[in-house]
Amino acid sequence: MGLVFGIIGTIGVIATFWFGLRPIIKKWLKKRRKKQDSYPVSYPTVAVTPTGSIPIEAVVKGKVEPFNYEDGLPDATDIKIRNLFETGKSLSQKYKYTEAREAFKSCLSLKNVSLTQKTALLILIGNTFYSQYQWKPALETYQKALKVAKKAKDRWGKAPALGNLGLVYKDKGDWDKAIEFYNKCLKIKEKIGDEHGMAQTYGNLGNVYQLKGEWDKAIEFYNKDLEISKKIGDEHGMAQTYGNLGVVYSLKGEWDKAIEFYNKDLEISKKIGDEHGMAQTFNNLGIVYQDKGEWDKAIEFYNKALKGLEKVGDEYGMAQTKGNIGILYKMQGKKEEARKLLEESLRTLEKIGDRPNAEITREHLEDL
Repeated sequence: MGLVFGIIGTIGVIATFWFGLRPIIKKWLKKRRKKQDSYPVSYPTVAVTPTGSIPIEAVVKGKVEPFNYEDGLPDATDIKIRNLFETGKSLSQKYKYTEAREAFKSCLSLKNVSLTQKTALLILIGNTFYSQYQWKPALETYQKALKVAKKAKDRWGKAPALGNLGLVYKDKGDWDKAIEFYNKCLKIKEKIGDEHGMAQTYGNLGNVYQLKGEWDKAIEFYNKDLEISKKIGDEHGMAQTYGNLGVVYSLKGEWDKAIEFYNKDLEISKKIGDEHGMAQTFNNLGIVYQDKGEWDKAIEFYNKALKGLEKVGDEYGMAQTKGNIGILYKMQGKKEEARKLLEESLRTLEKIGDRPNAEITREHLEDL
C-alpha cells in the first residue's frame, strides 16, 4: 500500500476523509495497477486546510478549513473576554487545541458574553474538536452555535455554523449532506453580500465534488470561486484556487495542465510572500512529477517544500513531506533512508493525532 501525504492548507487545522474515500481509492488503485504493474502504486493525497491527510491526490489548499467567526471578541470591552479569546486563539495556532478549548470555554462562561459572542465562541470550540478529528462533539458544538445564532437573528454567525457543519459531514464521507449545508451557507452569504465568503463556499463545494469524483463539477465551482476572488482582488484566494484546479487536473491524469495551474499558484504565492502556500505548491508539484515517473524532480520539489515548511515552523507539514520523501525512497529501494524519514514522520503524526496517516506510515515501515 502506498501513500503520498498532503500538507495542511492552513496552519493548525486539518481534516481526514479516510473512511469515506476508501471506495474511491480502491476503484482508482484497480485502474492504476492495470496500467502500472512494474512498481508500487502511491496514493497521492488531499488535505483540508484546516485542509488534510487523505489518500487521493494532493493538497487542497486553503478554503477547506473551518470558517472562523470572531464577532465582538477581538475588540471586546470586557478585558477578561478579550484576554481569554486571545489566549485561546494563540493556543490554537500552536496546535494546542485542548488548552485552546478550555480558554474558549472559560470565556463562554463569563456573565457579560453577548449572544453573538457566544455564537463565535461555540464555533471556535467546535473548530478545536474538528482539528482533533472529534467529529461528534464538533457537530454538536456547531449545532449549538447555529441555535444561538438563530436566537440572536445573527446571519453572520449562522452562515459559518452551517458551513462548518458541511465541512464535518464532508469529512465523515456524507457528501450529499455536506452539499446541503454548504448551499444553505451560500444562500446566506449571497443575502448579506459576503463575496469573500461566497468564494470560500464555492471552493468548499468544489472540494466535495472533487471527492465524489465529479471532477468537471469541481472545476465549475472552482472557476466560480476564482471569478469572485479576481473581482474582489483576493490574490491569496486566487492562488489557493489555482492550486485546487491543479489538484483536479492531476487527478484526471492531465499532468501538464496540473503543472500549469500549480505554476500560476506559485507565481502569486511568491508575489504576496506566502511562503507556506509556496511550500504546499512545491509538495503538489512533487506529487505530479512522482506520478509522471520523474522521481529526481519529485525529490527536488519535496525538498523545496520541506525547506519552506521548516522556515515557517509547520511541524505537521514537515512530517507529511518527510513521509512523501520516505515513500519515494522506499519505491527506489533506498530502505535505510526511507526508514529514517518514515520514523521521523510517524513520531510527529502520533504527537499531533493524525491517526489515519500514522497507521499507514506504520504499514510502510512494516514493509521495509
